[in-house]
Amino acid sequence: MHTLAASGSASWIFTVVGVLIVIGLLVLLWTSRRRLARRPNPPQTPQPRQDSWQEPDEAQRDDH
Repeated sequence: MHTLAASGSASWIFTVVGVLIVIGLLVLLWTSRRRLARRPNPPQTPQPRQDSWQEPDEAQRDDH
C-alpha cells in the first residue's frame, strides 16, 4: 500500500517552501504596517459637510 506522505528525501523541500511562505507573509505584514504608520492622520478639526448625505449639487436642486 502506498502512502501519500512525502518521502524523506523530498520532505525538506516542503519545509523550505513552507518557511519561505511564512517569511514572505511576515515581510508583507511588516511593510503594510510601516506604510499605514506613515499615512497622515485625518484632520481633527471639523470639516464642512462632514455629516452630509447629499452631494453639493443635490442641496441646490432639492427635488425631494
